Amino acid sequence: MSNVLPEEQKKHLNRTVRTRYVLVLALALGISAVVAAAALVPAFLSVRIAQAAVHADQAGTANHDDQAQLSKAQAYTNALSPLLAATSTPSETLGVALGLKPSGISVTSMSYSKGTIVLNGTSQSREGVSVYRDALQKSGRFLTVAVPVAALVGVQEGRFSITLTGAY
Repeated sequence: MSNVLPEEQKKHLNRTVRTRYVLVLALALGISAVVAAAALVPAFLSVRIAQAAVHADQAGTANHDDQAQLSKAQAYTNALSPLLAATSTPSETLGVALGLKPSGISVTSMSYSKGTIVLNGTSQSREGVSVYRDALQKSGRFLTVAVPVAALVGVQEGRFSITLTGAY
């Protein structure tokens, strides 16, 4: 069997068929995209409705959350009121206490609770602890300066603990 079409018409016919295939493929993909988008619309709407419900619930509980935060802030203010009424801050008082420390004394830890500072440390000699205690008392910054007798006698191998009380 032989082909009766000339070569130019055969190329034109092939281009036309190829164009139709591309057009049909594009149309099929377009229809598939529209169907997929239509299938997603209910999911999109349900998410939007759920978000609206959550925002409505949050608006109702926002007042309750604000009250809870207000009561928490008032509790913090009440807990910190002794510090606000103090004549000096604990950091200033610690600075004074550490500034009075003689040589041979090493403060290893400090703790603070309402009106009380505890200094723990080591001393090369028991006289150093006594000198430190006397310097703290003479400063007039502390109501009481308490040192265990064992630290003053030297039984604790150079370790000591000094408790300072005052309005800070």
